Amino acid sequence: MKYTPSKRERSNPIEPPCRKEAYFTLEDAQDMIRHINETRVTKNIRAYRCDVCGFWHLTSRGKQEGA
Repeated sequence: MKYTPSKRERSNPIEPPCRKEAYFTLEDAQDMIRHINETRVTKNIRAYRCDVCGFWHLTSRGKQEGA
């Protein structure tokens, strides 16, 4: 007989706390910014370190006050 976990025992895969694409280093994020600037017409993009996950994300928003 095959074991099947009960509904209570089933678990979902761990999801990262942030839904944005994460880059492990600032250099990785900057490489992606260069690629985007070479291949697309975009706003000014910058990298920032996320306070939630600690990885680097990209944004086209201006720098936040106090940051």
